[in-house]
Amino acid sequence: MALLFTTREEIDLTNNPSFVYLGGVRLPADVIIGLDGDKVIAESKILDGVSVFERISRKPYNVNFEFTCREQDLTGKWVFPQRLVRRLAKHVWKPDYPMRVDNTFLNDLGIFYLVIQPITFTTIRGNTNVICSIKGMESPDNGKNYGTTLVIPL
Repeated sequence: MALLFTTREEIDLTNNPSFVYLGGVRLPADVIIGLDGDKVIAESKILDGVSVFERISRKPYNVNFEFTCREQDLTGKWVFPQRLVRRLAKHVWKPDYPMRVDNTFLNDLGIFYLVIQPITFTTIRGNTNVICSIKGMESPDNGKNYGTTLVIPL
């Protein structure tokens, strides 16, 4: 008698760029992540000659999250997502506190903490959805600068 073993394919949430925890809050699955990188280039021009690059360094990444907050009640009716908006405002929008970000895409690039700059909630007339945008800057010291000025060497 042969035993049949069935394997259920598990979804690897650690390898999903739309799986994001920010400050302990799970962002909705429709999140879009934008990543902007820039460099600082110190350049001097030799009189009547070529340009000389004195130093090239990189600025901290700017990370943008855009998503829609949606919520259903127990009957399946769409309701205003007040709980998620409240959790984001309470746990992510903290002054003087870099936020831990858990995401395959960002963590693989060495981004583990973000200083949240603006957070925007936009309601939609005649709809219960709330559009959310969160922008942050990479914390270059992995979140160890709590309540102090970030010093970024150039």
